[in-house]
Amino acid sequence: MAFRMAASRRRGVAGLTRLLLTTSMLGCAVLVPAGAGAQQTAPATAAETRAFSIPAQPLAAAIDAFIGASGWQISYSSALVAGKNSTAVSGRMTAEEALRRLVSGSGISVRISAPGSAALFAEAGAAAGETVLDPLMVEAGRRGGRNDPATATTGYVARNGSVATKTDTPVIEVPQSLSIVTRQEMDDRGVTDLNDAIAYAPGIRAIDYPGGQGMPLMYLRGFRAQSQRDFYRDGLRNGYNPYDSFVEPYGLESVAVLRGPSSVLYGDAAPGGLVSMTTKRPTEDPFGEIRLEYGSFDRKQVAIDLGGPLDEDRHILYRLTALKRDADTQIDHSKDDSVYIAPALTLDSREGTRLTLLAQYQNWTQGGSEQSLPLDNSVYSNGIKIPSDFYMGIPGLTDWNVESSTIGYVFEQEIDDTWTFRNNLRYTHAELDYVSAFNWEWPIAVVDGHYVNVGVQNRPRTSDTLVADANVNGVVETGPLAHDLTFGVNYGYSRIRETRTNSTNNAHIDILNPNYDFDPVYGLPWSDDKSLISQIGVYAQDQIRWDKWIVTLSGRQDWADISEYDYYSNTLYAAYGYDDTVTKRRQNAFSGRVGLGYLFDNGFAPYLSYSTSFEPVSGSYSDGRPFDPTTGEQYEAGLRYQPPGTGLMFSASVFQLTQQNVVTPDAQRPTLSTQEGEVRSRGLELEAKGDLGDGWSLVASYAYTDSEVTKDNPNASGISKVGTRTQAVPYHTAGLWVNHDFQTATLAGLRIGAGLRYVGSSLTAMDTGTGTQANIDGYTLFDASASYDLSQVHPGLAGLSLGVSGTNLTDEEYYTPGFYSNSVLAGKRRTIKGNLTYRW
Repeated sequence: MAFRMAASRRRGVAGLTRLLLTTSMLGCAVLVPAGAGAQQTAPATAAETRAFSIPAQPLAAAIDAFIGASGWQISYSSALVAGKNSTAVSGRMTAEEALRRLVSGSGISVRISAPGSAALFAEAGAAAGETVLDPLMVEAGRRGGRNDPATATTGYVARNGSVATKTDTPVIEVPQSLSIVTRQEMDDRGVTDLNDAIAYAPGIRAIDYPGGQGMPLMYLRGFRAQSQRDFYRDGLRNGYNPYDSFVEPYGLESVAVLRGPSSVLYGDAAPGGLVSMTTKRPTEDPFGEIRLEYGSFDRKQVAIDLGGPLDEDRHILYRLTALKRDADTQIDHSKDDSVYIAPALTLDSREGTRLTLLAQYQNWTQGGSEQSLPLDNSVYSNGIKIPSDFYMGIPGLTDWNVESSTIGYVFEQEIDDTWTFRNNLRYTHAELDYVSAFNWEWPIAVVDGHYVNVGVQNRPRTSDTLVADANVNGVVETGPLAHDLTFGVNYGYSRIRETRTNSTNNAHIDILNPNYDFDPVYGLPWSDDKSLISQIGVYAQDQIRWDKWIVTLSGRQDWADISEYDYYSNTLYAAYGYDDTVTKRRQNAFSGRVGLGYLFDNGFAPYLSYSTSFEPVSGSYSDGRPFDPTTGEQYEAGLRYQPPGTGLMFSASVFQLTQQNVVTPDAQRPTLSTQEGEVRSRGLELEAKGDLGDGWSLVASYAYTDSEVTKDNPNASGISKVGTRTQAVPYHTAGLWVNHDFQTATLAGLRIGAGLRYVGSSLTAMDTGTGTQANIDGYTLFDASASYDLSQVHPGLAGLSLGVSGTNLTDEEYYTPGFYSNSVLAGKRRTIKGNLTYRW
């Protein structure tokens, strides 16, 4: 931490030498004497008001002006303010008010250390990979005494975030489409799962799966997110298999949707983008919350959220978030039970060293039936219609239960006044007890008019995952250019062991009068596998600032080793001399990004960017060579607008995104495969969100996505998919949410919100052999919420509030494309829940 009253920087070879000599996470913080400051005046007292007139300008110069006007001493790191601009301060106010206003929107928090003295720090989480929230919006949305910028219930706009750059970068400077859902927005909308959290963000389509298992199925810019390559938590990949993970939204502080190729900082990923979640962190100010919920389908939940300092100097901070839920779902016999416990502890030296320990325990149970409905018995009226609550499994047998434990840390060390070292690490162990039920018929169908034949599969799984990221970041000046440099390495390891055993008999379930009396008979396991994945990537980034221009240059090289152990084949064929049951693959890829942006004084920021990505693919050529990764390539142009002095953000982007090396039939031998296919997606995305004033908040979005196959070889039947649309991707999606916090005396304490979500029609495969597709109608859903502060009724009820929220309140019946051809999944029916919350 550098103590400063004027800008003083140390750059170049000396700083780099110190950086290279740092061989452990515990680098040495440097104390720099104050440079020559501005002309000093007598320090202003805490209550004294003075006239301030400090125009918007580079933040370091604005701090100098503040010091001259107030007489205060301000300590801060020069790297903290590099490349940032201040907010204009004008009028009569206290020095503390002027300082907080000066740095608002910059991702910097103010800590008063003594009368006439303050320290500036990156807001909690800014250096650790999570969202940074605008302090002005924090003040506007503060509830129940929670006032830490990184964890308070805040407004709808996150001004800073590191998901796109791994640095504390204002969103308006990011050369890529980015949406951030804050805790305040999630609370206002009554979010209960990850699909709800991103429901109003453009360019992403989530497939509803009531009573389903594991991570959600999503499409970003027309490309499917799978195998958790596109889900990140606290800056690290969430895991390697979707069946081992589940997101508990109550434990999140924010959710960011980064659209477009993102491999340059994160490694293998689908070209459409990624979803990055930030968990709740320790707070400097003490707070507490207890929440009781009850809702549709007998949903019962109790949750607590506690945080604050453990010592007087606030060097040790804690957070404890936990819940217990016992709930049914709209699917009969399908549970949504959960136990979630997430303790966190931060150790902050206040001298440049900060360590946050994060742990998480989850035990959750949901139904084990796949719930895939045949088109004839859902979308069409070609037979009996399967009710949306019909369970296509065996109650008490086909369940999906996971017990998961996680431990990790986020570490930050200031090496000197220019360079900072950061390191994240997380280890996860998961035990999956999963008995799946599936439609026995192929293609999926109802038999004998009103029966479903259901098979059972026992598929226990254990997994161990270690993910880590380390980087150094600093600012170096070369003439008029300021280079915000980042050099990093990240690592991922996963071990997954699973067996699958099918029943040799099936249940014959009458849709009209279900009888689930079924005793499965299991045969021999048809698979017994172990997968080992080891990945390492090195990356570098230079964010170059010159006047109002920003150039972002990023590059990354990845290597992956994948080993597949087939113990079933080893057992079955040992008598024939087959003992080589290990398949090993090594893949490597380079990805990059180039971005150019310009910051106008009036709040407009246009940008252009080019980025690439890669995604591993299984399979091999006819000669046994493993397939290369598919590659993604995107051109994007965008415009953001952040009206000065407001809590609003507007964004627009157009893009063309192409995925190459897609697996397709071999033109010479159609029964085999090659990599000559291509999928192209083009589109437009619009988003507006923020505080409109007078208690009004808004989220609005629209996306047009045209995703189709542009290259494909004919299959054995001579059918090519060229010109067909990507499954489940509608041309049009839109959302509008409006929230109002009443300001009048008669309605004070009342908050209401309402929203509409529109998802246009999309296609699903009817027959993969012929390439025929079926149209799935679009739908519009109505959501709403309301809450009331009971202290308005009686002062003795301070801290108590009542809330109610609901989704699909008109109970619209709709379907979304399923996992298989000729199938769909029933949409989420009307859901209402109420809560009683006490905060202190």
